[in-house]
Amino acid sequence: MKKLLTIIFLSLTTSVFAQNIIITEFGAKNDSQPDTEAIQKAIDACSKNGGGTVVFPAGTWISGTIYLKDNISIYLSMGATWQGENNNDAYPFIAPVVNSREDKAPRRTMIYAYQKKNIKIFGEGTIYPGGDYDIFHVTKENDKEMYYSRPFGLLMIECQDINIEGIKLTNSAFWMQRYFHCDNLKFNNFTVFNHSNLNNDGIDIDGCKDVIISNCVIDSSDDAIVLKSEGERKCENVTITNCILSSHATPLKCGTSSVGGYKNITMNNIVIKPSKSLEMHHLLEVWGGLSGIDLLCVDGGSMENIAIDNITMDGVETPLFIKLGNRNSAWKGKTKFDIGTIKNIRINNVTAINSGKITSSITGYKGHYVENVTLSNIRFESLAYKGKTEVKLQINERSGDYPYNHMFGLDYPVYGFYVNYGKNITLNNVEFVKHKSDSRPGLQFENTKNSRLLNVRTSEKEYVKQDIETDSILILN
Repeated sequence: MKKLLTIIFLSLTTSVFAQNIIITEFGAKNDSQPDTEAIQKAIDACSKNGGGTVVFPAGTWISGTIYLKDNISIYLSMGATWQGENNNDAYPFIAPVVNSREDKAPRRTMIYAYQKKNIKIFGEGTIYPGGDYDIFHVTKENDKEMYYSRPFGLLMIECQDINIEGIKLTNSAFWMQRYFHCDNLKFNNFTVFNHSNLNNDGIDIDGCKDVIISNCVIDSSDDAIVLKSEGERKCENVTITNCILSSHATPLKCGTSSVGGYKNITMNNIVIKPSKSLEMHHLLEVWGGLSGIDLLCVDGGSMENIAIDNITMDGVETPLFIKLGNRNSAWKGKTKFDIGTIKNIRINNVTAINSGKITSSITGYKGHYVENVTLSNIRFESLAYKGKTEVKLQINERSGDYPYNHMFGLDYPVYGFYVNYGKNITLNNVEFVKHKSDSRPGLQFENTKNSRLLNVRTSEKEYVKQDIETDSILILN
């Protein structure tokens, strides 16, 4: 039956692709031995003849690093697993080809493409890079040493017209996928389960343009979907829609790195829920995840025109964390950054239940404001608070630190929402629900300008019916 399905697939696609090549024609064998040479020969031959589809039949096909070429589609048949080789030497170090904050040293990867175009990986099969092999095992003691030696699952740099669809990706040694300075990317209906190691991101989109991520299910130990800007190109024109995300870190992140910045980012129709993994591979060991949504700009660059709509989340510590900072994290050839900005953010129709004690927040730092942020139709519900009995009146700015929800400590002055150095912050039809054991007030605004609250509920007895405008400290008890 499987052979018949493969024949039907090949006949249906003959008119679409120039040719179809099965990797067994070049010597690949389903015998637990590496097929690197055979797979690479199939790809090279297909590309040399104008491109087409390289077919992985049902079975387990093992390889080290494979170099993709122009106009190549990889079809993983149902029952096919493309597995990484259990051998460090199978993944040669590749020197950085583009300068960036992340690309300071040679890296390894299972699947690689540089300045290639028209690449597609699709089908019903699985890519398993072998991140749970002992050779890739990371501990707190050897984390820094192993950071640059563990291979990505997929690494594509300065590529165009990339399409990943239908497949499953499971257990990488590092980030499952990284796309750096690429254009016109489409990701649809794939599944990621990445819980074998530290730094197990689901997908990293770094300085890319014109990107659509849709209908995907991603469950990862580290960030699930993370937009980055490690180099001097903006990450822009990105749509993330109709996805189900789980993470022991942040399911939906824009940041940490912001060298080039972010522009025109849309995220909608997303479910964030607890991970199915029974293993913990994150140093902070937060089973429900850190923040549901992170918007972070700390390395210069600008973050603007971000639209987030129709998000539900369950179990994260902090539903929303927005941070403008000045980490000024440099690298060779880039020693100074402009001051970053965050502005023009609209977040609508977000519901969070079973949140932890670390409050949602918007924070800038002295002289630098997060600007023009509107939250509407929001409901955040927190669990019991078992923090310190005393309440802080102010949080240290910590503008130069790595941005994440623990950076200000675990005890915020309020349970609902905290704002420090915000300008034109609007809350409209927003509700913060606390556990009865929490004695903290609901909201605190400090160093704000032109903030507006309308229809804000902070508990059963606290309700702001009319507009409140403030240019100074506001505390709602």
